[in-house]
Amino acid sequence: MGAWYLVRHGETSWNRSGRIQGHEDVPLSEHGIRQMMMLAKRLAGCSFSAVYASDLSRATRSAETIVEGHQASIQTDSALREFSYGEWEGLTLKEIEARYPKTFAQRMGSGRNAFAAPGGEDSAQVLDRVRRFYASALKRHDDSEDLLIVAHGGSLRALLVCLLGLPEYYFWRFQIDCGSLSVIDNQLNVRVLKLWNDTSHLTTVA
Repeated sequence: MGAWYLVRHGETSWNRSGRIQGHEDVPLSEHGIRQMMMLAKRLAGCSFSAVYASDLSRATRSAETIVEGHQASIQTDSALREFSYGEWEGLTLKEIEARYPKTFAQRMGSGRNAFAAPGGEDSAQVLDRVRRFYASALKRHDDSEDLLIVAHGGSLRALLVCLLGLPEYYFWRFQIDCGSLSVIDNQLNVRVLKLWNDTSHLTTVA
């Protein structure tokens, strides 16, 4: 049977400095490119029926690096983008708290599932658009195919909720790091979480 291979994009300079990216199109850093090269080696023996990526460059460049040299075209989809963090994009949490203390306290105290930055999305909105991608992918592919999805922490959490049929409130219960690999197997009438947030391929990246 096939599997869904989920990859969070490689590191960017904003990841390292703690700046909120959201829909800002921040490119991979040199470190992030090296991370993806290491993951490409790990996945060299895989043959993917399709490769999907967020249309933000940190995800598309990650996907390109992984499948370089393979006969695989990358289909980009804006539904796989990270959360929109609205007015908070480009700032660190410390900067937000200093500039907008009341708004920060109110939004952060609303609970994770209700949280949305001013002008940004909440988890239900992210789930809605990722569900659209998921429904479309199910129409195009069957359970025998291996699919590679390269996206972001928020959209990959949402996709996991879809794949495993989890309650929406599980959305925030999963850690997912830059450059990580997760695998969900298609088994008989059920999907099984085989690997989550694995970064063992990055141990040699300085």
